[in-house]
Amino acid sequence: MRCLRRNTTLAAWCLPLLFSVAQSEAHSRYILEKVVVVARHGVRSPTDDRQYASLTGQQWPRWNVPAGNLTGHGYAGMVQQGHYWRQQWQRLGLVLPLTNSCPTSSVISLWAAPDQRTQATGDALLDGLFPGCGLTAEHSSANEDPLFDTVKMGIAHPNRERVLAQIHRRIDDNSPLSLHYRAAIGDFRKALCAPSSSSCAFLDAPWQLSITDNGQVKLSGPLSHAASMAESVRLAYSDNRPLSEVAFGNAPDAQAVAALMVLHAAKYDLVSDTPEYAKHGGSLLMTQIVNALSDAPGRYAPRLKKSIVIFVGHDTNIAQLQTMLGFDWQLAEYPRNDIPPGGSLEFLRFRDSQTGEAFIQLRFAARSLDQWRALTPLSTKNPMFAAQYGKAGCFSDEGKSLCPLPRFIARAKQEMVSDGATMPLYR
Repeated sequence: MRCLRRNTTLAAWCLPLLFSVAQSEAHSRYILEKVVVVARHGVRSPTDDRQYASLTGQQWPRWNVPAGNLTGHGYAGMVQQGHYWRQQWQRLGLVLPLTNSCPTSSVISLWAAPDQRTQATGDALLDGLFPGCGLTAEHSSANEDPLFDTVKMGIAHPNRERVLAQIHRRIDDNSPLSLHYRAAIGDFRKALCAPSSSSCAFLDAPWQLSITDNGQVKLSGPLSHAASMAESVRLAYSDNRPLSEVAFGNAPDAQAVAALMVLHAAKYDLVSDTPEYAKHGGSLLMTQIVNALSDAPGRYAPRLKKSIVIFVGHDTNIAQLQTMLGFDWQLAEYPRNDIPPGGSLEFLRFRDSQTGEAFIQLRFAARSLDQWRALTPLSTKNPMFAAQYGKAGCFSDEGKSLCPLPRFIARAKQEMVSDGATMPLYR
């Protein structure tokens, strides 16, 4: 296990933060005592756009950071998000023990996936939460991490036939899959393809489903390339690139960008949100979340018993957890269940001051496209967009959807499998 080099100074744009414990909501019955978060990294450059020009006949814009890396704009946005989190959590009653304005050893654990964009996002969040303290994200020294790469590493063993059956139940109606997305394909072609008849020929290829030897589901053909390109358009807009570089000037506002995200959303609707696939890919991470929420004893208890436990990963990690819990959302202009940069699953554990019972409020929160583009400061008056989880047994009080902790944990455990249960973590 290793940490990134400690930062000794803060960038000039880091926001000031009062170190005194904020006064909690007046007369609230429910007091926040613990937070567990799974966050997607901030705005990055495209991971692999080398084929975009040949596929579309258009010259795509260059980025000033290596492929897949967090941008400076993305870093600044995640600093803001860390600052916003601390404001909100302290307002809800979370007490943060400090020494010389920095957190004591009992306060926070942040573990990031082993990618530059996730590690840098972790650093940015810590800069926002505790500026000037030189905290950095912890991460694996290896190129892959079981918590975030369970399927990719071959640790997960989903039932192939069950995965295929669950996918086909959603897409089989005796008509080609591409017909369901004809309008979206037309919009995509108009915005991103050169006018020549041969450009974007890949959109005419058949959609094919396959599973690799290590259990990764692949929907090959147009969707793979189109989803990646649509995400690149979203990233360019969110990164405040000139509008001429956002879908070649064909997406002048957030609504136009969102309209091009339909094929990106299809990739998750048809593949990543498959229950059998999700629970085998997400159980290791879900186990850590459950253990942290319940302060369970065990090998990793010292890390998971902190007041704030944060995991920084990828949209696929959040999609797996969301599917396991049956949690759906529709935020801002995004497609259903979309996971934008910085989008976060927030598990907030409250204590009932009258009965002593513990409850979980589960939220998914994300910035809108324009909040990202303008780096709009986040606050109670200008919050992130959020949806709350509310299944059977949960109830609403004081504007919160609250689920009894034992029932919530039992619900999560019903979906968990034992793949990788003996795998060593945090190394």
